Amino acid sequence: MKISRALILLIMLAAAVPYGESYAAGPTTAAETAHPNSPPGSAKALGHDDTVPTVPPLQFPEEQSKIDGWKATLDRIESALHNRYITDAVLSGLRDPAAETRTGALDLIAAVAPRLDAASKRAAQLAPDPKSTTAQSGAVKLERAKLLAEIAARQNIIQQAQLIEVRAQQVLDAISARRRAIFASSVLHRADSLINPSFWITVAANVPAASQRLADLFAEWGSMLAAQPLRAVAGLVIVVIVLIGFLLSPGRRWQAHWTTRGAHIENPARLRKTASAAAILLVNLAIPGVTLLVLYQSLIALGILPQNIAPIVRALVIGVTFAFFLAGLTTAVLAPGRPSWRLIPLDNAAADGMVPIAVAMGLVVALGIVLDATNRVIGAPVELSVASQGVVGIARALLFMGALRLFVRAVAEDDEAEAEAGKRSAWQFLIPIGWIGAIAALLAPLTGYVAFGRFVSGEMLIAVLVLMGFVLLSRLADALVTSSFAFNGRVGRLLRQTVGFRMGAIRQIAVLLSGTVHLALIAFGVFLVLATWGIHSDDVLGPMSSAFFGFKLGNVTISLSAIFGALIVLIVGIVATRMVQRWFDSRFLPETSLDLGVRSSIRTGVGYVGVILAAIVAFSYAGLSLQNVALVAGALSVGIGFGLQSIVNNFVSGLILLAERPIKVGDRIEVGTRMGVVQRINVRATEILTYDNVSVIVPNADLISGQVINWMHGSSSARLSVNVSTAYDTDPDNVIAMLLDIVAHHPRILKSPEPFAILNSFGADALEFSVYFHVGNIGLDGGVPNEVRLEILKRFRAEGIEVPSAHRDLRLRDIDRIEGLVRELNAGRKLAHATRGAAANQEQVLIDGSRLQAGAAGEA
Repeated sequence: MKISRALILLIMLAAAVPYGESYAAGPTTAAETAHPNSPPGSAKALGHDDTVPTVPPLQFPEEQSKIDGWKATLDRIESALHNRYITDAVLSGLRDPAAETRTGALDLIAAVAPRLDAASKRAAQLAPDPKSTTAQSGAVKLERAKLLAEIAARQNIIQQAQLIEVRAQQVLDAISARRRAIFASSVLHRADSLINPSFWITVAANVPAASQRLADLFAEWGSMLAAQPLRAVAGLVIVVIVLIGFLLSPGRRWQAHWTTRGAHIENPARLRKTASAAAILLVNLAIPGVTLLVLYQSLIALGILPQNIAPIVRALVIGVTFAFFLAGLTTAVLAPGRPSWRLIPLDNAAADGMVPIAVAMGLVVALGIVLDATNRVIGAPVELSVASQGVVGIARALLFMGALRLFVRAVAEDDEAEAEAGKRSAWQFLIPIGWIGAIAALLAPLTGYVAFGRFVSGEMLIAVLVLMGFVLLSRLADALVTSSFAFNGRVGRLLRQTVGFRMGAIRQIAVLLSGTVHLALIAFGVFLVLATWGIHSDDVLGPMSSAFFGFKLGNVTISLSAIFGALIVLIVGIVATRMVQRWFDSRFLPETSLDLGVRSSIRTGVGYVGVILAAIVAFSYAGLSLQNVALVAGALSVGIGFGLQSIVNNFVSGLILLAERPIKVGDRIEVGTRMGVVQRINVRATEILTYDNVSVIVPNADLISGQVINWMHGSSSARLSVNVSTAYDTDPDNVIAMLLDIVAHHPRILKSPEPFAILNSFGADALEFSVYFHVGNIGLDGGVPNEVRLEILKRFRAEGIEVPSAHRDLRLRDIDRIEGLVRELNAGRKLAHATRGAAANQEQVLIDGSRLQAGAAGEA
């Protein structure tokens, strides 16, 4: 009895405990603290009072189950990564679950975050007002308590998911680092040198045993086929049926129609040309590939292919198919003997010589694949595998050298023509790189680096395949898009008749689609090349996606490799921006109806956006966050305020010019005493070309703050005038009619607004007339006034109308006194002249007398 009373007393005491204290110890305290409208450290401002009811913490079992599963997956992957001798295949298998875990965590965060934000907003609305003296109702307090509990639970889920995402990303980085390390160690592994005689002695000693094991395997297979002849014959029959399906109609007719390239056709259509090349590649790949694949699968299905022989047969199928593919691709692109069908500008000798080299390269690659599979099946010694790989690598290098020699010879023959044209083929820049790779692939096996030499030759082969495939597919895509979106094309006709698009809009869509296909082909080719380096697509797209979706705040790790990589990313981004700008200038914008100024603004804006995005991606790759960039910008703001104020002013003024467009490229403007045409609006200044062919660089700030006369603002039309003077005795009505007739028959003068002529003024020496007229484009029709003046002069001379010159009548005062002075001056001049004449006569007499005396003395 006493015990029961004590229990009742304890229950009553427990019930008397305030609800607020029990809630304060619960999970909602964190939610209260995280309230965005409450100052830290203030319990009352957080709405934390002693009257909030206690609610049980919310649970999200489905989300928590996902998180627990992801934790178990990451624990398993991290445990596997501790293995020191893990292989690349195992690492590749671990990447997929790690990537799926990271994606799932991000998806969970994206799904829970909106609900958390909504609950936080509702809880903020239900928070008590500190200034209010009215107490909240119990229902409001209970609802707010539920919301705070939900906020705390969802925050817990988000925090766990964020931790999972960080762990998954770290695991992916560790896997990528391990794969790159394994790749580097395998490629740079040094074996015995192929020029070492003792190595070949060891290889020769191992050849008989390996040959005997291989002969035993094929002998066993022959015995199996002999024991089951019906199944062997059935496999051959299936192969024959497949070949007949390819070679008989309608397949044969289709092949003959698309793969026949007539030498008499000098200029085939683009679609026909590229489609024929694609058909040749498809036929050369499909017929042997499908036939061999059917044979291989038939042998497996019939049970007559032993497990120890299957890898060799599979390698033979892959190698032969690749050889046909390489030969078909080379034939399709180079079109030997058919220069008009060739997709690459190359002479006939080089194109005809490339095809045998491609066939030989395909056979060498096929041989290498079969030898590798055979060595694995028979358990050949390491020396035998190294010898086979080294010989195959050297053969590849020699074939590449032969191809480069043919290509160089063809380029040398075209150097003179290209020099006269002032251009150089882009393919020529690949020649030095090709020679370096071929020499490295040849020397590496000789020095013991067989794997490295094989890797280099394989990379060169992949690069050639990617380039030729890009040429074929890009030109085929261009031809398909052009023909489909043409005026009478299927897509173009459909868009015109159903949607009502004009041809300009249809051409813009075609250009955008073609550019998208080109970018996709380039990205696919880059991933094909990177795949052989042990780089996964997520390794490339991961940093780019992180930079696109935001920077992570936290500690920044700076390394030389990260900085170098960021510089490369920045350079690639700037180059890509320039390419996009050129594509806009040459392909997209000319298909629009925009004027030259708008095109220039779009091009400049694209350049700004591209450079900014490239800088953001480079910062992300280097590990710099927005917080660090803000600190640097704050430090630079002091210098901007003092030394860089003018530069920033001009930059902002340039942005205003591009956005407001009071001045645009192509406008005829006057700045001070200079008149010219705007050539381009740069970051700091605007370039104006005057009519004296002088470039004037005007700071952008002067164009914004100063007075500028824009003859083409809003409209390129302008009113011009010509002034002319006639004598006072000329009929003014006749002159006005003549002026109107001249401007009315001028082809570049607008009829509306209508030209008019007036008697402008009574001049001091003549009647002054003016004729006014409008031109459509002041930039193109600025010479019309000169043509009008010439025509007026011709008509005035034909009509006998005088264009008077200025004359003045002088009236002189005291003319009588002036005449007297003039007479006196003339008399004085006459007297002086007479005096000088008498003196001259007397002097002449003396001279004559002297001469007579001299003559007489001479005779004596």
